[in-house]
Parts: sequence; structure tokens; C-alpha cells
Amino acid sequence: MNFEKEQESVKGYCALVGDLLRHEKVREMHQYPHHRDVDTLYHSVCVSYLTYKICEKMHWHPKEATRAALLHDFYLYNWYTDKHDEWHAFLHPKMACKNAEHYFGALTPRQEDMILCHMWPLHLAPPHSREGFVLTFADKVCAVRDLIGTSKRFAPVYERIFSEVDHGTSADNL
Repeated sequence: MNFEKEQESVKGYCALVGDLLRHEKVREMHQYPHHRDVDTLYHSVCVSYLTYKICEKMHWHPKEATRAALLHDFYLYNWYTDKHDEWHAFLHPKMACKNAEHYFGALTPRQEDMILCHMWPLHLAPPHSREGFVLTFADKVCAVRDLIGTSKRFAPVYERIFSEVDHGTSADNL
């Protein structure tokens, strides 16, 4: 791994979403389990970092995409214990949009679509943008990593991101 290049990516990522990552409600996502032993915040940072890296490289609205990706699972409940009338897979994108707009203001149409459609193909409506497909792809990649137990390999980058966000400096080693 190219540590210098990764450091640049972490700084670029934090410049786009640092305000979100410092917000108490986003930090609250840490208390909600997502897949196996992975919490919702960890999963969402992993998804949004992968979305950032792809969209930045392709010059596809990286700020809009990265922020939507970080908030794609911003539903703020424990889906294992908190039961609703609607199945979690269909409810949580709507709750994530509602919470994102409540705490951070209006989403752009692209961001709203990215969040609402990230469960495609389980949902029949596919995303309507390249960035939406990137988020959907990144979510599936990270979910598989969560389920097979390999997502913890992202931990050094995750720690570096929060070091940058909390202190303005990144840890020395990935």
C-alpha cells in the first residue's frame, strides 16, 4: 500500500465529510450493529471512503457522492431489535434521507436518489446516476466484507480518518 497516496486520500476524504464525522448524531451510528460485529458508522465510513476514491478518480461529483455515501445508512435504530411495520431493507433508506435532511439540511436530488436507491437490486428502482451506482457497488463490497469478516482490514484507514477529523493530523502508520 502506498502510505503517502493513502494519506492524501484520507485528507481529501476528511475535507469533504469531516463536519459530518464530527456530528454527534453521526457518531451515534457507532452504537448500532450493522452486519455481524460491524457497527453502522464503521460500515458507512468504509462505503463512503470507497465511493470517494472511485468518484474522485473518475471526477464524478466526489463531494456530493461521498457525503451521500456516508449518510446512506443514517437510520439511527437497531434493526435487530427495533421492529417496524416495513421491512428494514426498504425502510432504512427512507429513514436515512429523513434523518440526513433533519440534521444537515436539504439533500441534492442526486444525493437523495443515491441514498434511496442504494439497496438496488433488492429494490426494483436502480440509481439514476453514475455516483449512485458507485455507492450501490461500494455498499455491496463492504457488506460482503462485513459478512465474511474481512472488513476489519479497513481499521487502520478508519483510525487514520478519525485521527484527522478529531485532531487535524493523521496517525503515522496505516
